[in-house]
Parts: sequence; C-alpha cells; structure tokens
Amino acid sequence: MTLPPRPSTQDITVKVPTHLVDAFLQTTEEFFAQARAQTTPGQRAAEIRAQDRDAGLDALMALLDVAERDDGQSEVVARFLAGLYNGTDYPFDLTELRRLDADRFEQCLAVLRLDNHPSVEVHSYVPDGEARWRRMIAAWGLDKTPPPEPPVAVGARFAASYRSYGNAPGYRDVTLFLKIEDGVARAAPVELVLSAQDSAELASDLLDIHRFVWRTAGSGPLDRRPGERRPPWLDTP
Repeated sequence: MTLPPRPSTQDITVKVPTHLVDAFLQTTEEFFAQARAQTTPGQRAAEIRAQDRDAGLDALMALLDVAERDDGQSEVVARFLAGLYNGTDYPFDLTELRRLDADRFEQCLAVLRLDNHPSVEVHSYVPDGEARWRRMIAAWGLDKTPPPEPPVAVGARFAASYRSYGNAPGYRDVTLFLKIEDGVARAAPVELVLSAQDSAELASDLLDIHRFVWRTAGSGPLDRRPGERRPPWLDTP
C-alpha cells in the first residue's frame, strides 16, 4: 500500500512564560486536533470563502445568461453587471434591485460577495468575458447613455409642476417626479425621494394649508377659480 506523502514542516521556536507552558501545550494540542479534523477557524473560513466563490460563479453565469436575453428583468441585470464591470462609466442604483424577483436578487448578492475581494475583474471569470460584456452593454444601449443633466441650482426658486410618483411595493418611501422650470431642457423630471416620516409630515402640512385657507378666507382662497368648491378630500380625517 502506498502511503500519502507527508506534508512539509517548519520549525517554530516560541518562548513562553513558565507559568503558561501547560496552557500553551494544551492549546497547541487542541490546534493540531482541529487541524487533523479540518475544523480550525481558518479552515472553516476558507471553506466558507470557497463555497461563496462557487455560489458567486454560478450566480454570475446565471445572471449573464439573463442579461443576454430579454425576459422583463434583463435590463436591470445587465446594468448591474455593467456597473461591476466599470462603475464609473455605467453607474448602477442599488435600489433597482427591488425590481428583481427573489431568486435573481439573491444571485446579485452572491455576485457582490464574489466581487467584494476579487482575485480578477468580474468579466474575467467568464470565458470570452470581455467580448460578452461589450456585446451586452451595446445590446442594451448602455454605452449610449447621455451625460447626466445638471442639478437644480441650490437656493434658487423655480416654478414646478407635479408629474407622478413612484414607490417600491411594501416600502413607505415615495419618489415624487416634478417638472422644474429652470431654463434647462430636461429629458426627465426631477426626482424628490421622501422617507416615510417626511411623507407623513408633507401630507399633514399640505392638508393644514388647504384647510386653513378654505376655513378663514370667507368666500374661499384668493386664487379660487369661478365655481370652484371646497374639495371633499379636505374633510378626510
């Protein structure tokens, strides 16, 4: 029977205070027992990292396959992968992950763990990865994204009109979309993101303003339109 080769060894000399010798020897014996059983903290951490890496690679291949077709969630996945490839040129808003189903959300988390301490760039894990990422980016038009529009000037006052709102199902945060008249030809409305607390305070303040002006202005608000009556939603508790 052929015996397995013995692992190489290295001599280590450590000076231990006399009163700690027994404790040191006991700790050493425990370490070798755990090492033989492959249960030292370092070995367990290495195992977990290996498992995370395998899961991340599987998730990466699955997400790339999604990004290379169109099933309703593919664009979000493509922008996520493009952001990992080059976050400067293809920035990705992580709140977009809320649009994914549970399985794909978990796959994105697995890829983020894989890319947290990368040994190579994310596309290099995949055969012909550079070309596949470039094709994916071109297919979704991510390389033609216009530069971001200038922000609204701080401290200035502009007329604004309400367009719509957005929210993520199950969350109380809300995004208001407003058209700002600031002389800039904007392709998209300005977005105001409000927390649950801010939303509640804004709703309360707006109701108070409208209730007050209808209650105290006699014939109604000064900017009241002909025939306009007190809106019933002001009486909502």
